Amino acid sequence: MPAERLYTHLCWHGTAAGTDLFDLHVAASILAMAAQDAEASGRTLSEACGLGSAELRDLFLLMFPGAAGMLGGLAAAAVVPAADERQLREILFVNSAHASPFERLLAHMIARRSLSPDHLWQDLGFGSRRVLSKLMRRHYPRLAERNAQEMKWKKFFYRMMCAATDYALCVAPVCSECDEFDACFGAEDGPSRLARIGAGPLPLPGEIRA
Repeated sequence: MPAERLYTHLCWHGTAAGTDLFDLHVAASILAMAAQDAEASGRTLSEACGLGSAELRDLFLLMFPGAAGMLGGLAAAAVVPAADERQLREILFVNSAHASPFERLLAHMIARRSLSPDHLWQDLGFGSRRVLSKLMRRHYPRLAERNAQEMKWKKFFYRMMCAATDYALCVAPVCSECDEFDACFGAEDGPSRLARIGAGPLPLPGEIRA
C-alpha cells in the first residue's frame, strides 16, 4: 500500500472515543514514512520503524484498532537495536512526560528513524519541524526545555548520548564559538518526504475522523 494511502487508512480507522488527533497524526505519519522506506529498501516495516511484531500489534490496538486486520499483511520481524539506539530509546523514555505505553512505543520509533539520513522531522514523515517540536514539548518536555536554542534534534540527541557516556562531542567551549554552528542550528527547510498525491491533500490533524 502506498504511504499516503496507508496514512489515510490509519487515520480513518483510529480509536473512536478519547483519541488525541495530534498523536494519531504522529503515529500514522511515522508508520507511513517507515513503510515507504521499507518498500524502497527491501526491509520489513518493523526494521524501518523500530517496533517488533508484538509492539506493532500494541500500537495498532492502542491507536488504530479498526485497522488491526492490516497487521497480517505487514511483514514484521524481530528488532535488535544497536547500543546507540538502545541508549537513545532510554534517554527519550526516561524524559517522557507520563511514561505511557504510547510514549514507550514512540521512543522506539524515534530512535530507529533517527538512523535515517534526512532531517528527523522528514524521516518521521512530518510536514515541518514545527510538528516535531510540538511532539517533543508534549511527550518529552524535559528534552524540549534543554533544547531551548532549537538545535537540530539529531545533533541534540547525539550530544545527549555523548554527555551520558562522558564523551566530549565538541571542542568549542560554547556553541556560539563553534565553526560548525550552522550544521547544528541552521534552518531545517525542505519538503515532507511523504508523497501528497492521489486523491488530493491528506487530512490535517484537526480534520482526521475516527
